[in-house]
Amino acid sequence: MTAHKIALVGAGNISRSHLTSYANHPDRVEVVAAADPLAERREWVRDTYGVTRTYESVAEMIEAGGWDVAVVCTPSHVRTSAVLELAAAGKHIFVEKPLSFDFADAQSIVDACDAAGVQLAVNQNFRDSYAFGLGRELIAQGEIGDVLAISQQEMMFRQDKGWRLTQEHHALSVMGIHWFDGFRLLLGKEATWLSARTFSSPAIEAVGETDASVQIFFGDIPVTYVQSFSSRLDRTETVVFGTTGTLQLGYAEAVLHHEGESKTIPNPLVGSGRSEAMFLGLDRLLTAVETGVEAPNSGRDNLRTIALLDGAYLSAESGAPIELKDGLPS
Repeated sequence: MTAHKIALVGAGNISRSHLTSYANHPDRVEVVAAADPLAERREWVRDTYGVTRTYESVAEMIEAGGWDVAVVCTPSHVRTSAVLELAAAGKHIFVEKPLSFDFADAQSIVDACDAAGVQLAVNQNFRDSYAFGLGRELIAQGEIGDVLAISQQEMMFRQDKGWRLTQEHHALSVMGIHWFDGFRLLLGKEATWLSARTFSSPAIEAVGETDASVQIFFGDIPVTYVQSFSSRLDRTETVVFGTTGTLQLGYAEAVLHHEGESKTIPNPLVGSGRSEAMFLGLDRLLTAVETGVEAPNSGRDNLRTIALLDGAYLSAESGAPIELKDGLPS
């Protein structure tokens, strides 16, 4: 097994989960450098994780060299420039979600990585840390027959802090990106039609949307999705309706319901194990670097997830549905 030298770009809150999970796999990952414009974050990554080579900018870290893969944990609104700079330097890239808010921008990132000959993968960690992976296996095994529909609810009272409060896009970009990706994973097919409405609750401080209602068709399979950051009722649940059974998914488990009986399958990454999903996503990129075969969480695959995010915003703005072809803008 090859150990890769990793450089961290952005040492904010999400980087903690990455660094914690990577520390459990020294035979595969060695974090040797980090870049962040804030001195206190550079000091934190040195003192907490022993990353002694820290830099104020990506350019300085590229010039210093000594690493082959970058993990990009910057805030969303500065992510594109960091990824493009890394690609131009010939570095392979594992980037936080969302890859972009905008489909055209995401496509330009994928094209730039193609032109530079570097591998790009996206941290869609709910494929592992939520029960989507378990659900996909159960559906593939025929446990609920043919899928008829999916109902998704995520409701909470969530007041974020910091840079997210000033962004044009909020709830769908923070959490909806996970659910859009999860629908694709569960169904193994791409969306054809989407309609969305969004609003911002006065109960939550944020420039962007706090709540959304989204309807998606994957061919003839409807997905109904409600997102709320302003709800006083706390609930997160994915229900997949099939011809012979019903599948209920959450963070901790998948529950298979048949007539007269139910079976619970625990998610092995529940609780403190959730951060392991960060390593699993990176490991898929590292395998792609070694084999030359794109990772299942590649930037190219992620374009169809971004198409749903971008389509939801376009539909909400225009008041009209969005049509897609093979999951991409038509």
